[in-house]
Amino acid sequence: MGWSISKMSEVTNIISGGTPKSGISDYWFGDVKWITPKDMGKITGIYVSETGRNITQLGLDKSSAKLIPENSVILSTRAPIGYLAINTVPMATNQGCRGLVPKNTLDTKFLYYFLLKSVSLLNDLGSGTTFKELSKTALERVEIPHPEITEQKHIVAILEQAFADIEQARAKTEQNLKNARELFESYLQQVFSERGEGWRASKLKEITSKIGSGST
Repeated sequence: MGWSISKMSEVTNIISGGTPKSGISDYWFGDVKWITPKDMGKITGIYVSETGRNITQLGLDKSSAKLIPENSVILSTRAPIGYLAINTVPMATNQGCRGLVPKNTLDTKFLYYFLLKSVSLLNDLGSGTTFKELSKTALERVEIPHPEITEQKHIVAILEQAFADIEQARAKTEQNLKNARELFESYLQQVFSERGEGWRASKLKEITSKIGSGST
């Protein structure tokens, strides 16, 4: 079968965030994970399970924040637009993020990779003067092409194998550079410590015309 093109609102439930009042201690330091764009900027992989701050159930109930179920995609929608992560535990967000909960026609990782590819588009859809923000309405209208769920999973597997191969190649390249650097330094040390026949030692001032100092 061919690919379908759906609006984001047709294949995901989009959940907006909120912030409990900071002056009420009963709203903070609870068991509910609460993520912000600042937290997301520190994520190095695909998944997130910890957040910089937690809120209480009361804080969740008394704010516009909503709990996003695990295995959803969390997207920062301002300051900046485009940080992404898949949450491995339920969590809420502040106003700078939105959660996209895939419906049964969409694979979570397929959605993640589509959004990753679409960060430039998402930024173009943002609006605002002080800083850009991607509104819920604009996000709902984003069109996502998608095949059947089994084909989505197959595509994800291919992408992840490609990323694994790239990471392996990068690691090998770094190791080769490290080995080459160590070999060069070893040879350099050998050249100047094991002097050849006819070498003589001189003070630097004896073989340079001028030694100067820098200034600021």
